Amino acid sequence: MVKVYVDAREIASRIPDALRELGAEVEIVNLEVGDYVLSADLVVERKTAIDFCVSVMDGRFINQSGKMDLNFKRKLWLIEGDVFAVRSKIAPEALEGALSYLAVVLQQTVLWYKGSSRAAAMIYRLAKHEQDGLGYIPATRKGKVPPGVGQSLFTLEGLNGCGPVAARKLLDHFRSVHAVMNASVEELCAVKGIGPKKAQAIHDGIHFRVPEGESIEDQPSLLADPPATEPLV
Repeated sequence: MVKVYVDAREIASRIPDALRELGAEVEIVNLEVGDYVLSADLVVERKTAIDFCVSVMDGRFINQSGKMDLNFKRKLWLIEGDVFAVRSKIAPEALEGALSYLAVVLQQTVLWYKGSSRAAAMIYRLAKHEQDGLGYIPATRKGKVPPGVGQSLFTLEGLNGCGPVAARKLLDHFRSVHAVMNASVEELCAVKGIGPKKAQAIHDGIHFRVPEGESIEDQPSLLADPPATEPLV
């Protein structure tokens, strides 16, 4: 069962009741930051389109976003309705600036939903994914590809540090996936556009071996928060 901490001011929205009906454990508290706390890392600020516009006009959204930044690793704004359809004195450019500020400068996520009936479902889904995960491993590469060059490029694009451009360069140079797989770091570096870091990443991905006596379940397969590094070139 997922648990959601809800600010007492949200009781009137009836969203807490809807969350309970969906199966969530809801604890009503007086939150200093945000409206819904889904984990120690994730907070949600919910606003109607009208309230968001007013908060931009009086500058309140800057104070709220700043507090969220100080207290949580990940911040999400959930906005009900179209802020650009609200009849107010605020200019569309000001709204665009506020949304850009949240998304680009503060790197806070902004999501819209059409009506109040969807708010609880969205919050519940966010909480479930945050606390329980997806419950499955999503397929990240889909679709059929033609045999020959298409299949070869598809295979190479799955290598660590190898995108579509690098895959084409590798295949054009080595002529086959098999030759790429057997290439040394030095041989990979001979390909125009493949630098030492990218070559090493490709080579390491091909030659990695699960340690004896260990299961792949013991090995990390996804980087939830990858470290900031310079591009592989």
